[in-house]
Amino acid sequence: MTPLSLRLSAQIVLALWGIALRSQAVEIKIVDGRNGRPIADKCMNVWVGNRSNPQSGPLLETQTDANGIIRLRLVDEDGRLGAESQRLACGSQGIIDPVVKYGDTISIRTGYGSCQPHVRDYSWLTLRGLTTRQVIEQGIVMPNACGKATASPTPREATIFVRPLTWWEKLKQ
Repeated sequence: MTPLSLRLSAQIVLALWGIALRSQAVEIKIVDGRNGRPIADKCMNVWVGNRSNPQSGPLLETQTDANGIIRLRLVDEDGRLGAESQRLACGSQGIIDPVVKYGDTISIRTGYGSCQPHVRDYSWLTLRGLTTRQVIEQGIVMPNACGKATASPTPREATIFVRPLTWWEKLKQ
């Protein structure tokens, strides 16, 4: 390759990489850890924030789809943000497939008990904080101590294993 063609190739790769950084689609899968079934059509709260304050971004009330997936589009420009509020499956107003400003962390409150081992507080108030960069580059699969359901990490996907709250946990809320 000539120096000119090498330089042009490098510029094209960098330009494409820049486009990829400006908009990233991320999927968060919510799975029943006991049986591997998706938690479908359920309302959840999501924040995209920074490490020092994971809830620094706006609260996004959204819902899972029929496959238990919440889709987010992360952008680096405030001007590209947007989504239309609509009625969710739980009856409240929220956003499906929101477009939000990129942040270091993605936090989610599912309303279900965590299947992570050694977690004492299974409260619906427990946030599952995910590192955005790791989700995008490698994918994240949270541990599952509730059953035998498994998943493999896939870039731009996070899998969170949960279980319904017990009557006692609901009572404590």
